[in-house]
Amino acid sequence: FSGYDCDSDPCQNGGLCQISDGGGYICDCPLGTAGTNCEIDSFNECDSNPCRHPEAICQDKLGDYVCYCPPKHAGKNCEVYDRNSPGGMGQAVVVSRKDSTNYYAKDLEMQRKQCVKNNCPMKRGNYRCDEECNTYACDFDGNDCSLGINPWANCTASIRCWDVFMDGVCNQECNNPQCLFDGRDCEKSLQPCNPVYDAYCQKHYANGHCDYGCNNAEC
Repeated sequence: FSGYDCDSDPCQNGGLCQISDGGGYICDCPLGTAGTNCEIDSFNECDSNPCRHPEAICQDKLGDYVCYCPPKHAGKNCEVYDRNSPGGMGQAVVVSRKDSTNYYAKDLEMQRKQCVKNNCPMKRGNYRCDEECNTYACDFDGNDCSLGINPWANCTASIRCWDVFMDGVCNQECNNPQCLFDGRDCEKSLQPCNPVYDAYCQKHYANGHCDYGCNNAEC
């Protein structure tokens, strides 16, 4: 910032202070903020229902949101099932694409060992829901639980789609609703927003007007 009126750094939340032609100052506010000093949260990130669990509670933050997860769920959006999680404020779980295959393979191996410890192979198909066995690794307790439905039950691909799920390689045989779209491995990554429009689109996002240069998935 520059100029006497900006010396006190009046713009909040990352706003950029500029001297006004008529005297005084103007704050160029970042996306999601408004007001003379960018002090107003003008966009409710919870309106898009980002929390993935029906019992999660979304709290709007300035330029962000927080999901408060029920027990046994974690992640930024409560999208990760973790039987050891006490719940509470969701934290992002960062796993790079490069390491994701190894990460999920190790996690699945650990879960299967836990299934054996819980004697799940013997409990499978006993017509009683054993919650500790109601996971993919434990074959969903032989479908004894009302909600324990094998997600690949209707997958008729010639390959075992659950073995190549989210492995970073597109398997077209599994790229359908019945086979859970191969864990979205076949989705092409979006190209960056046209730099001519990028800054403009960020500043005018959700302003109630349709800007055709910004009306695409990239922007």
